Amino acid sequence: MRTARAVVMAAAACVAIAGCGGGGGSNDNGVSFRALGVFQEVQEQVAPAADTLPTKDNHPGDTGREISLSGTNTIPNDVNGDGDFDGGFLGMENDLASQSINVQGVHVSIFIPGARLHNPVATDFVALSITLGPAVVAEGETASNLSFAQTLFVGPDIMAFWNQNQTLLPPTPFTMTVVMRLTGIDDAGDTFDSNEITYTVDVLP
Repeated sequence: MRTARAVVMAAAACVAIAGCGGGGGSNDNGVSFRALGVFQEVQEQVAPAADTLPTKDNHPGDTGREISLSGTNTIPNDVNGDGDFDGGFLGMENDLASQSINVQGVHVSIFIPGARLHNPVATDFVALSITLGPAVVAEGETASNLSFAQTLFVGPDIMAFWNQNQTLLPPTPFTMTVVMRLTGIDDAGDTFDSNEITYTVDVLP
């Protein structure tokens, strides 16, 4: 029979290695590797001034958008017609004290209630190449544990399929929900999956 001292020591050892097993199992609700949400840039009103990209101190939320199937090729898309994609910046944060995380990509699942397809109606993996520094940075170092990355989480192939097979979708207007989960690997080789974030797209007639 194990003594109380042995039990306490085993519990301490589990904490020391971030949850006995590391990786995604120790990252409940994004404790170690967090998806912060979807954000947008600050649009400049006078051309040709460049938009201000999301930063730690200024990152307005991108809570969703309205699209038409015939007029939208990707999500995010060019909402204001200035020639670049608007919004769709995924915020991510590494809360490991001493290890970096190499973000490999984002798993995407798309749900459309009422579709004549199994939900999720589409899944995808969008590759990313981002390194998040440790949460505790040594003096003189500048690596950031926070990043915002714009990515097409609903690609042109998916949008083209829906345009060509609209009978498989509910009549417009309808709502699709995009569920995303980031994945990354730390310096020790452990894999971490972030918490899930959701993004709402209203499809109009």
